Amino acid sequence: MRLFSVRGIPVRIDLGWLLIVALIAWSLASGYFPHVLPSRSAAAYWAEGVLAALLLFASVLLHELAHALVAIRHGVPVGGITLHIFGGVSQLDSEPDTPRAELSIAIVGPLTSFAIAGASHGADVLLTGPSWADALVGYLAAVNVVVGVFNLVPAFPLDGGRVLRAALWAWTGEADRATRLASRMGSLMAMLMVVIGVARAVSGEVVGGIWFALIGLFLHQAARTSYAVVRIRARLSALPAGQLMNTAPLVLARVADVPSGDDGVVAPRDSGWTAFMKIARNGRGRVVVVDNGVPVGVITQQDLHDVVTAADREARIDRRAA
Repeated sequence: MRLFSVRGIPVRIDLGWLLIVALIAWSLASGYFPHVLPSRSAAAYWAEGVLAALLLFASVLLHELAHALVAIRHGVPVGGITLHIFGGVSQLDSEPDTPRAELSIAIVGPLTSFAIAGASHGADVLLTGPSWADALVGYLAAVNVVVGVFNLVPAFPLDGGRVLRAALWAWTGEADRATRLASRMGSLMAMLMVVIGVARAVSGEVVGGIWFALIGLFLHQAARTSYAVVRIRARLSALPAGQLMNTAPLVLARVADVPSGDDGVVAPRDSGWTAFMKIARNGRGRVVVVDNGVPVGVITQQDLHDVVTAADREARIDRRAA
């Protein structure tokens, strides 16, 4: 669901975001605020809980917006920001060109969280006596420290994992190899989180343990998916659609049967990655290659799969030979 845009960057929320906002608000209204501000009404606790939950996600949005703005400064297009049940994510439509750019984009998120924590702590110091504002900024200070520290865990695709990838990239000189190593580290860290979460659940911390394990499972899947996307993008970005298209007469005869909206066509000079993204969006499994208004070929999902598979096979052979 699209909410608004910030400097041309669309901000969306996943439906799971509504669930986690409600759970955080309930947790704060039934636990944190009654503890630090006793003898207030349930309605007041709920109002404070909802406000704190929304401010938490405003902090997450600022964290992601920092990533997006620095990415744009480095020439990396941003497709949008999505807030979801586990936090937020900035959709980068291409990869940074250098390890330095990767490091800058990755590290600015945690630094933003720490800056919010510092500002909140400063406000907490200036406020005198127990009050709802004091309790609120104290919570924001603590939770943003947690967000910043957690994101620095060296588990790709977390920010810390991207910092690790930047370091490995600078060391090896190979972005693909750095991504592969960082993804493996991310998967290992994620499975460690699952084990710790299960152990906590068995020892009595059922809700916290299960949540920790779910985050670990999410990160494990995210590490695998992120590496796959980076790998596919690397394989297809350098190949023009004109080189990948199928020009068989039978295929061209059926071009007219394919709807030709913005996501249904590419130009011969467009990259294979552009074709891949349009196929993913249009749900038809193919795009038509059109040159000056004339259909000249078709690229199918299977065509791109075959290209990526062949490139992966060659890369494995090269690694064994090295």
